[in-house]
Amino acid sequence: MESSRISIETTRYSAFFRRLLQEYSEGTAAIIDGQRHSALEYPDLVKNWCTNARIKGTNEFRLLRGDAELFGFHDHPDELWAACSELSFVERVAEEGIVRYRVLPARPEQSGWLQRVIVLLMAGALFAIIRLLSWLF
Repeated sequence: MESSRISIETTRYSAFFRRLLQEYSEGTAAIIDGQRHSALEYPDLVKNWCTNARIKGTNEFRLLRGDAELFGFHDHPDELWAACSELSFVERVAEEGIVRYRVLPARPEQSGWLQRVIVLLMAGALFAIIRLLSWLF
């Protein structure tokens, strides 16, 4: 089962990301448009990257602890999400009026072989329907 995520909405991008980088300044790495930044670089990111204009110009952001993705977006910060394990931080910044959020329901994960079987069955059914229709008309 795929774990659920938290959808985060804000127009205060700079305030949110400043708080995020300050709160998660130990044991994490930030990936911004493919460039990896260690926590030692977070003060420079807060100073130089944490503006609404720079954040809105970013195509990809991920905050990692080891291999675990804690926060991220792809294409635009309007697509910002958090792992459910980070709900307490999200609740705190929501109480401060920086973000709104909602926990998204978990989606069942299908394994690759099951998806291929379903596609093949659907293709076979479509082929059978086409053959039946050509025989009828």
